[in-house]
Amino acid sequence: MHPNRQGHWPDRLHRLWRSAFAAVSTRQFAHELYTGLLVLPGVRAVLGARLSPADEVLVTRWADESGLSSGPRGLAADATELPSDPGEYLLPLAELTRRSPGMAARVAAVGGDGLLMTVFGVAESGRGLIALATSARESDVDELRTALTQVVELVVAADHRISEQRALEDHQALDALLAEASLRMDASLDIADTLRAVLRMVVPALADGAAIHIRRDELMVQIAAAHVDARRERLLAEHLRGGRWAGEPVVTGTARAVDGPYPAGLPVEVGLDTMTMGVLRARGRDVGLLTFFHRGQSDRRVSTRFLHDLAGRAALAIDNATLYEQRRHDVTSLQQHLLPAVLPTVPGLEFAAGYNAADHALEVGGDFYGVVDQPDGTVVALVGDVCGRGAAATAVTGLARHTLETVLAQGGPAPHALDILNRKMLRERISRFLTIATATLSQRERGEVLVETQSAGHPPPLVVRRDGSVEESGCRGRLVGVLPRLDLRPGVSTLLPGELLVLFSDGLIEARDADGGFYGDTELNLTLTRSRDLPLPAMVDALLAGSDRYHVNDDVAVLVVRNLGVTTLDRELPPDEMPGAVTDALRQLGHPAALPDHLLQFTAPCAITAKVSGDATWARIELTNPNGGTAWTELTA
Repeated sequence: MHPNRQGHWPDRLHRLWRSAFAAVSTRQFAHELYTGLLVLPGVRAVLGARLSPADEVLVTRWADESGLSSGPRGLAADATELPSDPGEYLLPLAELTRRSPGMAARVAAVGGDGLLMTVFGVAESGRGLIALATSARESDVDELRTALTQVVELVVAADHRISEQRALEDHQALDALLAEASLRMDASLDIADTLRAVLRMVVPALADGAAIHIRRDELMVQIAAAHVDARRERLLAEHLRGGRWAGEPVVTGTARAVDGPYPAGLPVEVGLDTMTMGVLRARGRDVGLLTFFHRGQSDRRVSTRFLHDLAGRAALAIDNATLYEQRRHDVTSLQQHLLPAVLPTVPGLEFAAGYNAADHALEVGGDFYGVVDQPDGTVVALVGDVCGRGAAATAVTGLARHTLETVLAQGGPAPHALDILNRKMLRERISRFLTIATATLSQRERGEVLVETQSAGHPPPLVVRRDGSVEESGCRGRLVGVLPRLDLRPGVSTLLPGELLVLFSDGLIEARDADGGFYGDTELNLTLTRSRDLPLPAMVDALLAGSDRYHVNDDVAVLVVRNLGVTTLDRELPPDEMPGAVTDALRQLGHPAALPDHLLQFTAPCAITAKVSGDATWARIELTNPNGGTAWTELTA
C-alpha cells in the first residue's frame, strides 16, 4: 500500500486549497496535487498535461507509486492521442487501447483497468488535462468524479493566480526595462550608440534577435542588429542589409509595417523564424523601424504594448537627436559664415586660427577673428567677442566685422576703425557691447616686425619670445558700444623672426579645471612655451585643448601669428635633392647650422615640400610629405 493512501479526502483537499494559494510555481503545486490524488481509492497513477490552443502538449507529468516525474520518454506523444475537447471522459482499457496504445500500456503496467479524465480551460487560452489510472469499483467512480471536479476548481484557481502573479512580475520587469531604456536614450544624443545598447537589453531578455533602422534621406538605414547567438549576429546584419527578409518592403517604403508576429523570411542559417515590427513615429513622421525576431519554439515573446511603448520612446529620442544634430549643423554653418574662409598669405608671416564652439547651447556665439591686408602692406589681425549668444549676438558680430574690415581695408588705422564702430553702435542704440583686440603688423629690415596692439576691453595679446618666455602687450581700453570714448592706450613691441603673437577671446583664459582653477592664471603661458615650436595649426589645437586639463566650454576664438623672417626655400623637391636645397637655403640666411640628422631621415615616396625661413641667428625648417607627415626644427646660432 502507498504510504500516503491513508487519511480522509476532505483533509487532503483542505491542504490542497492552502497549497494552491501558497504555491509560487505550477510545478510546486503539481507535487502536492498528484500526491493528494494518489490517496483516493482505486487510483493507481495520475496523469497531468497542459495543452496549447493548437492541441500541442506543452507539459506532461506522471505520478504513481514510484513518485512524480515529467513522465517516461514518449509520454507527450501518448497524451496527444487522448481527447482534447473540454469535458469528462471515462475510457476503459479496451477503448484506451484503441485511442492510445502507449497510454493503455502505461495504465496496465500500474494495475489500472481504465482512465477517468477531464479536460478544462486554463490561463492564456490553454487547456489542462487530469487523468486517473484506476482499478476502482464501480461504486467508487462517482466519488472519483466528485474529487476530480473539486481538483479542477483548485487547479484553475491556482493556475490563474500563478499566471496573474507571473504577468505582474513580467509587467514590472518590462516597466523597469522601459525605464532603463528611456534613461539611456535621454542621457545621450549619440542615438546610434544608445539604441545599440537598448537592443542589448532586449536581446535575449525578450527576443532572440532585434534590429533597428533609422530614416535617413528618405531611406530606412540599419544602424544596429542583435542576435541571441553571437556567432549568427553578423549573419543577421548581412541578410538585413541585403534585403533578404520579409521586412524589406517596409524598409524600402513599398509596404506598411504591421505588428505581427509573422514569418521573418530569413534564411534558415540565421535561426530566426518570426518577427514583430513597430514603426517609430514622432511628430507625425516615420523616423525609424524596430523589429524583434523569435525562434519557432522560443518562450521569448514581446507584447504589442511593450513594442509600442519602446518604439514610441525610441522614436522621440531619435527625433530629438535628429533635430539637435540639424540645429547644431545649422549653427555651425552660420558660425563659419561669420569667420573668414581663409587667412591671407603674407610673405614673412604665418597665420593660424581656431574656433571652439560652446557645447552647452545650440546658439551661434559672438566670438570672431580676422586678418586684413592694408594698401601699404601693413597687416591688421583682430579677435573680438560680442556679449551673449544667439541671433542678436550674430547681428552685432556681422556689423562689427563688416565695419572694421571695411575701414581697415581702405587703410584706416585700427584706433580709427574701432572709434567708427563704437559711434555706429551708440548711434543705432545697439544694446549689446563687444570687446576687441587688434594687432597692426609692419615689417621692418632684417626680418623684424613692429607690432602695435589695441585692446577695447579685451584680453591683451601675448608675445611669445624665442626663448619661450611670454609677455603681455601693454594695451588697454574701454568696451565698444558703451561710452563715447574708448580711451585706447596702445602697446608697442617688436617681433624677431621665430617669435609669435597670440590673440584670443576671454573664454580661453576662463577655462577651468576640476579644482576650479583658471587656465589663464598659470597654465596658458606654460602651454604657449611648450608648443611654440609646433606647426601653427597644432599650436592652436593645443591651446584649445586646455592642456588636456582645463575644460574649454565657452566660445573661444584664437589667432596666432608667427614672424618667419626671410623665406629662402618653399617648394616641392625630390627626396634626394632635399638635403642640398635646405643646406643652400640656410647659407642664404647666413645661418651657420647644418641640416639636423633627424631631418635627413625624413623620407617620402615622391616629392617633399621643404620650407626654410629665418635670419642669421634663427632659422626654422619644416618638411611635409604628400601623406601629411611633418617634421620640423628650429636652429639658433
